[in-house]
Amino acid sequence: MIELDARTLASLGDLELVARRVVDGFMFGAHPSRLQGAGVEFSQYRSYQPGDDIRRIDWKLFARSDRYFLRESEVETSVTVRILLDASDSMRQAEDGVSKFEYARLLAASLATLAFRQGDAVGLTALLAGGARSWPANRGRAHLGRLLRDLERLEPAGTWPGWKDAETALLSGTGRSITFVLTDLYERNSEIRAALRKVAALGSDVAVLHLVGRRELEFDYGDDVSFEELETGRTVDVSGGAVRAHYLASLAAELRALELDLGEQRIEYTRVRLDTPLDEALRQTLARRQQR
Repeated sequence: MIELDARTLASLGDLELVARRVVDGFMFGAHPSRLQGAGVEFSQYRSYQPGDDIRRIDWKLFARSDRYFLRESEVETSVTVRILLDASDSMRQAEDGVSKFEYARLLAASLATLAFRQGDAVGLTALLAGGARSWPANRGRAHLGRLLRDLERLEPAGTWPGWKDAETALLSGTGRSITFVLTDLYERNSEIRAALRKVAALGSDVAVLHLVGRRELEFDYGDDVSFEELETGRTVDVSGGAVRAHYLASLAAELRALELDLGEQRIEYTRVRLDTPLDEALRQTLARRQQR
């Protein structure tokens, strides 16, 4: 069985295949559950027990897993799934052979595939140099196929666009929707958070997936290390050991402030490390929604 770590999955080179693999891993985990409707709530399954009404068995799930599960509940919804993908150059940052953008692309494809399996409309907006590139929300296999093919060819460029360049794309389709934002939250003047506040203010349920690397969190560098700012090319030389304590303290304070700021706007926040298996990242994201 292929491991669901991002580096292995990215090497397959087939985004549709990868997304199916991740969603299958999510659906058939230790605690089988499914994403119900675009409201992104869990509709729980449990194993069949002698005496249960066989009419409640999900036969499609049985055909894929060869195990009997009963659907515990099901909620109809018409909410649309929107995916906002940060495609700025800072997302090129990589650790252990996988970049933040590659990870975000895989996760975006998995979310889109999961929404499609539930019959929900799904749309995608990529934020990059010059504005936004959008795929309006729609249903159906043909729409999903086009979205994934275009997503596979997409490459990061420039910086997160200014509000005037992105406003139309960001605000279209808001209202009764779930908006997943896949980003490293690298910003200069709170431009990303400002955009998310405006999206949330129009009624969309916003969930931020903050992509971070292990070394970014732990800063386990030795002396004499050079860092490059990917959006400008500027480099900074530091002594890793000398600045580590200060860096970690500043990072902890920044992350606390970030979570507080988003929480005050009723925006969900989930930190996702690049070494997290994709199915587990999906599970963590949706489990947080279940706990609301």
